[in-house]
Amino acid sequence: MWVSATGVLAREAVAVGMVMIQIMNSGGIPLEAQYLYRKALSLSMEGNKEEALNDFRRAVFIAPRFCKALNAMGNCLDELGRYDEAVRKFDKVIEIDPHHAEARLKREIIWNKTSFLGVPKHGR
Repeated sequence: MWVSATGVLAREAVAVGMVMIQIMNSGGIPLEAQYLYRKALSLSMEGNKEEALNDFRRAVFIAPRFCKALNAMGNCLDELGRYDEAVRKFDKVIEIDPHHAEARLKREIIWNKTSFLGVPKHGR
């Protein structure tokens, strides 16, 4: 009995260790947030933008500084024509990571696009 209990404890310790390694390798982003982010990316690529936004929101709720999820959410909002919301997401990414080139570029593209379309700009 003792050996099997020790074996179970050893397996659980290894499993916990593997989860900790995954979290450490992902910049401290919890696995659930990573899962929701990947699921949302798939939904977005399939054209299910609103469903994708829900999962991106859930991922960011779990990990508020998850730049990949915030940036992807901005891209999704841009594709839906929700430019003001998209710019706010890109602003948040830049607030967290001032050197995030993709968010800066996307924000500038939206500003240029909305200027051409005559849509009021956020934050400029």
